[in-house]
Amino acid sequence: MLTRICWLVLYWLTWAVWLELNRVVFLSYQLLKGPTHDTRLWPDILWHGLRMDLSVAAYVSLIPGLALAFLPSRWLLSFFSRYTALMLILVSFMTTVDMEMYRTWGFRLDTTPLRYLKTPTEALASVSSSPLGWLCGLLVGLIVGGILLFGRVNHLASVLLRPAPRWSFVPLTLATALLIIPIRGGLQLAPMNVSAVFFSPIAFANHAAINPQWNFLFSVLENADDQTNPFGNIPEPVANQIVQALYRQTGGDSLPSTKGISSGYVLTQQRPNVLLIVWESLTAKVVSRVGGRTGVTPQFDRLCNEGLLFTNYYASGDRSEKGLVALLSGFPAQPTTSIMTVPQKSAKLPTLAGTLKHEEYQTAFYYGGETEFANIRSYLFHSQYDRIISKPDFPPETWNSKWGAHDHVVYNRLLADLSEQKAPFFTTFFTLSSHEPFEVPMPTAVPGTDEENLFLNAHYYADKSLGEFIAQAKKQPWWANTLVIIVADHGHRMPIMGQNKTEEFHIPMLWLGGALRQPGVVSQIASQTDLPATLLQQLGVSAGAFRWSSNLLDPARQPFAYFAFQNGFGFVRPGRALVYDNDAQRIVEQYGTVSDADLRAGLAFEEVSFGDYLAK
Repeated sequence: MLTRICWLVLYWLTWAVWLELNRVVFLSYQLLKGPTHDTRLWPDILWHGLRMDLSVAAYVSLIPGLALAFLPSRWLLSFFSRYTALMLILVSFMTTVDMEMYRTWGFRLDTTPLRYLKTPTEALASVSSSPLGWLCGLLVGLIVGGILLFGRVNHLASVLLRPAPRWSFVPLTLATALLIIPIRGGLQLAPMNVSAVFFSPIAFANHAAINPQWNFLFSVLENADDQTNPFGNIPEPVANQIVQALYRQTGGDSLPSTKGISSGYVLTQQRPNVLLIVWESLTAKVVSRVGGRTGVTPQFDRLCNEGLLFTNYYASGDRSEKGLVALLSGFPAQPTTSIMTVPQKSAKLPTLAGTLKHEEYQTAFYYGGETEFANIRSYLFHSQYDRIISKPDFPPETWNSKWGAHDHVVYNRLLADLSEQKAPFFTTFFTLSSHEPFEVPMPTAVPGTDEENLFLNAHYYADKSLGEFIAQAKKQPWWANTLVIIVADHGHRMPIMGQNKTEEFHIPMLWLGGALRQPGVVSQIASQTDLPATLLQQLGVSAGAFRWSSNLLDPARQPFAYFAFQNGFGFVRPGRALVYDNDAQRIVEQYGTVSDADLRAGLAFEEVSFGDYLAK
């Protein structure tokens, strides 16, 4: 009996060692893909992450412990071999997915990938830029290494696991029950949680200390109860008051923080056509006019001289479906979920297309890919678009992108259709060519085969396609009566320009077209969610249904922007910004002089907006 207990302890500790080795592989992978951290952090990361590894190892050891107590001795060795092999495959697969997921998205493995499995073709296209050969090799290496390590442990089982008295199931069950101690992280009052392994002011060090298997299980259990607001940091009445103050505005005629604009109304007519171009991943870091690299988007830079440029505009979230909801419904992104992936909730959102359809606008949505991805299609139908033009509407020979039809193909179709479109129209075009895997149908303009240069080259193509479309559009009769809005769905981690989280959400927005009164610059801080109210009030249409949207051309507007990422948020105000990590429960980045009031405003916004999500 005692030898069985010793073997169970050995099995548990071997799993902990194996998980620590997985962490070393994770750290090495991140280092190989770019200078993400200082290797001198490794000992601290491994030490602080060990506590969570011991917890996961205890979870894995529960079933073997019960097997020791109740299975006949002759079955034990075969059971342990099969069970261990199965768990090694599962854990190694999760570790491999986590390595690339963190490199791409910047957070550890959770339930996020599961949201996209309903559309496997698009999910595969999304990851096709990943080094699949490397990852498969790592997966096989992890499995083989694990089998070699646990082969020695199972060999000891053949020696140690002798027949035990019948009554031994009692102490063996009690010994197995003691695994609850490492499972909960110790005997302290609070059970194991993500913040238990956080130890550093460096975000990467804390993230690396998280065990991906534990994080995934925690995410599954958290999402099972989606009616509990996890962000109740401030009493609800107080949080509501803080948020209401952020949206308090009185209206007026002058436009602050602008150059070249003398009136709050920037259009030449009240019922123009509206063409909204949502540019995939258009980060401000590739637009020189808003502080980005030069030469990547020369056409957009040139058009900035002709239009109204918003220079301090921020994406609400970090995924396309979050950006579309922010732009078209004025609804903020959530830190742990996406409302578009829950059709019964997204169906309760107000939409620009639906609002303008009631104003007798003709509405259409163009996308070269498949709209089933992330439940976009159900959201578009709810939005009351008259026509949805997507991949099946283009000839198969034009599907020269892994997502579908490239931007120039859709621009050509759009140009032809708008010539026949009844006015006024509200048309949305969501581009795709600047999405992973960054393969574009043109000679290389930005040399290099690494991911960053491929990203820049894809944006050069997207910019070239836009420039050609605008040049042709200016020759069309509808141009004189049309407002064109160009904006990103979200920012991007590339190109790497330091590790400033706020800059990853900084995006440009440009208004141009024959219906624009005059060019200018708006430097007031604003969010994607402010587009519906701003546009509708320019059109003389009520924006009352868009609770989370404010008119950024109102001189009395409170200048701020809120953005959400995986279990965290950012809050930007003039001259200052903060980034808050809900796991660490503290500010992890800040710029300028951030006050307690700024933090409370961000916390209140997160709490109240998530409460609104739950209520839908």
